[in-house]
Amino acid sequence: MRSFLCLLSLTLLPALGSLAQVQQGRELVMLDSKKLVHDISINATVATTITFPEKITLLTGFGLVTDPNSAAQMTQSKVAIVHYENVIGDTLVVRLVKPGEPCHATVRTSRHIHLLRFVPADEANLAVIVSPPQEKDAAAPTTPEQVVKNRIDFNSEELVGMLSKIKSRKALQSLNPGLFQGWQERNGLDMTSTYKNVNATIYEIQRNPAKDIIAFRCHLVNTGTETYEFEPNGVKIRVGERSYNAQLVDCSGIAPPGQKVLMDILLQGGPGGGREGLSINQDFRVELPEAGRSQISPALFGDASADNSK
Repeated sequence: MRSFLCLLSLTLLPALGSLAQVQQGRELVMLDSKKLVHDISINATVATTITFPEKITLLTGFGLVTDPNSAAQMTQSKVAIVHYENVIGDTLVVRLVKPGEPCHATVRTSRHIHLLRFVPADEANLAVIVSPPQEKDAAAPTTPEQVVKNRIDFNSEELVGMLSKIKSRKALQSLNPGLFQGWQERNGLDMTSTYKNVNATIYEIQRNPAKDIIAFRCHLVNTGTETYEFEPNGVKIRVGERSYNAQLVDCSGIAPPGQKVLMDILLQGGPGGGREGLSINQDFRVELPEAGRSQISPALFGDASADNSK
């Protein structure tokens, strides 16, 4: 009887060992599309199948080999050696040939790039399904309340306060760096446009992404012989083929001959009342209005509308 039990134990050991070759409960896994790098457990006794959402066009990674026998030539490598085969267009089969540190691989498909990390383990994943990476700008359900919350609040007092903050940035930032956290800035610019004898130059751009405010610090130089007088609320900013009316223009509206006049322009939001999200890295130009002032000068606030005039 005792001999029979010993024989039974020897018979069950290989079977139990084969079960331990695969992760129990994770034989088939679907990778989380939110993660950037995906861990896949592999070993030398299990062929792990990895299926991608599109056809594989490129596979690279140190430690990947198509010939298992080539592992013998890589004895100095600390990275695990992984044998792979692209069995069909969207499917890889991998197996551990030589243990070591995790092997990183980059897989390019028709529309996406996937980053994998093959981790040597006693228990491997038998089959893996790769989901398409989650797009940052992918459509998502929303509610009317969220739409209202995301709208820009066109507040003239806030714009005036923001302009004061922009003008004092160098002093304020040295005292409280967190005050401008997330802001973007470009300095030393020379984006010049000319209206008749007046040169309008953008020399600095600042952007507050949270409020979708972009500020243009400019100066005007009148090279003519006559004073250029204009309505500040007629100033526009052009980017490409689109012109934007300003939310706020801080300028006297008078440019005497031979003098440099400072001007600050603030844009916020788009023509639909939502965020425009203009990048400060674009090529901007100032559009000056026709000379002349109305008898009653309106406030220096535009309506943030935009047109496609050229």
